[in-house]
Parts: sequence; C-alpha cells; structure tokens
Amino acid sequence: MKKHGIGAFLLAGVMILGLTGCGNSKAKYYNKYVKLGDYKGIEYSLDIAEVTEDDIQNKLDSFLDGLKTKDEVADRAVQDGDIVNIDYVGTMDGKEFDGGSAQGYDLTIGSNSFIEGFEAGLVGHNIGEKVTLALKFPDDYPNDPDKAGKAVTFDVTINTISVENTPELTDALVKDNTDYDTIDAYKESIRKDLEDENKTTAQNNARRDVFDKVVANAEISGYDEDEVSKLIDDEFSNFKQQAASYESYGYSYEDFLSMYGYTSEDALKKGITDYVKEYLNQKMVIYCIADAEGIEVTDEEREEQIKQAAQAYSKSADELKKQYGEEYFDVPVLTQKVMDLIMDNAVKVDSTEAATEAEETTEAATEEETTEAATEADESEEETTEATTEAATEEETTEAE
Repeated sequence: MKKHGIGAFLLAGVMILGLTGCGNSKAKYYNKYVKLGDYKGIEYSLDIAEVTEDDIQNKLDSFLDGLKTKDEVADRAVQDGDIVNIDYVGTMDGKEFDGGSAQGYDLTIGSNSFIEGFEAGLVGHNIGEKVTLALKFPDDYPNDPDKAGKAVTFDVTINTISVENTPELTDALVKDNTDYDTIDAYKESIRKDLEDENKTTAQNNARRDVFDKVVANAEISGYDEDEVSKLIDDEFSNFKQQAASYESYGYSYEDFLSMYGYTSEDALKKGITDYVKEYLNQKMVIYCIADAEGIEVTDEEREEQIKQAAQAYSKSADELKKQYGEEYFDVPVLTQKVMDLIMDNAVKVDSTEAATEAEETTEAATEEETTEAATEADESEEETTEATTEAATEEETTEAE
C-alpha cells in the first residue's frame, strides 16, 4: 500500500494479508505463470554509510535524555518549557463535551499540544490557581470538524509545576549507567555499534536490490485469479477494520483513506490490487527458484518457525497450526534459503563500477532510442520524397494528355 511502499515484502519478513502458505507443490502450479530469467551472477554493490561525529552525538543526546529528571518547583509561576500537571473541564454553550476534560494531565508548555491560547494562557499562574480560558477551535480542525471555528471555555486547575533537568555528561555518569568507565570508551562503543548497524543496513539493501533484479528478470504472464481475489478481499477487510478503530479518535473513513494517500475507495482498491500483484510476483519467483534448485523446507525448519511464531504471538504451536495450517510457515524459511542461494551466486562490484555500468546502460538505451528515431525520420523523409515524386510524375502525365 502506498504509505508502506511496495518494497521487497518477502525479504522484510512481512506475512501480509493473512496469507495461507503453500508447500513446494505450489511451485509446480506457479511455473505456468513464471518464466525465470537470470538469478545467478547478479551484480550488486555494498554501500556502507560512514559514521559521523553527529551520529555519535545523537546517541549521546539520547543517552542523556533517558537520564533526565523531572523536579517539581513551588516558588514561582508557570514558565514556557515547564511541565504542568492540570485538571481541566471544557464546555461549549455551557455544556461539557466528549474529550474536553481530564484530570492529572501532564502538559508541556510550548509543545502546542492543545489549541492555540491554552498553553500560553497558563503562563504566569501559580500552583493551586484556577484559570478560565475563553478560546476558539481553529477554523480548520481535522481532529473534529464539527468543532471547527466554535467558541470553547476551559476551566483549568494547576496542580504542580515541574522542570526537566538534563545531567552533564561525565566519566562518572557513564560509569554509573553503562558498561564503560569513560566518555571516550563509551563513544568508541557507540561508533562500533553504528558501524555494525550501517553494515547490516547495506547488506539488507543489497539483498533487496539483487532480489528486485531477479524478479525484474523473470517474465510473469499471469496469476491465479482466485488467489488474487482472496488476497485483495483480505487486505481490503484489514484496511476497513483499521479505519474503524480510528473512529474513536475522531477520524472518518475518508480521513483514514487520506492518511494513506488515497482520494477514494476506488483508488484504494487499485492500490491494494497493485500491492497484491507485486507481492505475488516475488512469492512466485521465490517458489519457482526453489523448485528449479530442489530447495525444500524440512519438518524441523517448519517446526522451528512455528515455535518462534508461538513465542512472538503468545499462542501455542497447535493454535497456530490450526489457524493457519503448517505450510503457512514455509514462506519465510523458503525465502531465506532461496535468498542465500541467490546471494551466494551474486557478484559484488565496486560502487563506482556499478554506477558507471548503470550510466552506460542508460546512455546505450538513449542512443538506441535516438538512432531508432533518426531511422524513422529518415524513412519518413524518404517516403515523403517518393510520394512527392510520384505526384509530380502523375501531374506531368496529366498535362501531357
């Protein structure tokens, strides 16, 4: 779907659409729709991002943020940046409304969490004060369009005022809160962790790029329409359920469509259809390669996958088998084994070399198109010349008669 991107669904380990799995027997069926292209010898580059000082500083900032303390102050009025604990009651036309009241709510002044004027109206007031705020909802208020532009009154009681204090980064702080004794040692560990993360990201990107090329190399002539229909129906049903869960937050079905980039339900259905077919392209290629290479999922591998799923979803293995069927869990195992085969036979090239090759391919394609266009122009000009000559000859003949 649009906001999630079409991406490599299988490589991401995404079990989308409530899929029912299929054993390797399904590959024989998929073979009538798929003609595999090259899936060995695919070139890829490993582009590992460098770790910068800013990256390390961001991690240090997060570390310090996690050690912030919230300390109450009692000797002054509310200031910008304070955290105030409040009780408030909102009324419109003298009546309370849903979602307009709360008790013991922590609000950071200046966060713009509430409508304009609410937070600023508390600045300068002290603990225990009751403040009445006569405000107006914004003219454009997508959270609840029925309230847009209407007057509202909030009666607010200030319970406490607090400030957040960020500790200073010192060797002592690092030693007390990490496995390291000094700032430098901690920074070095951060650098190594980030380098490992960047390497893993580059490897995952390379796998996706290689798999995208493998799928692009294959010729997909069709789909099992029953499977397509089921997946579309399941995904559409899932979308509707998610939309319904947002109604309690004031979002209409149309709002939810818009959040995902769709202007209508017809556009949604087209997006889901494209999404499903892109997924099936990948799935069918995986199964057909597995069939061509004799790759299968063993009983032990399937049971291990079920065991992991049972732990992740707090269900018993028997419950999962009954709900999905055992072969459902073949998909991620088969994907991993096929991708290992593809990557073992892929060819790593230098990033510059890969970029040059891509540029040459583009230039060659452009040159070919230009040549074809020139040829067509020459042929057109030749045809025009012949037509003109014929017309002139005919005219001379007529005059002679």
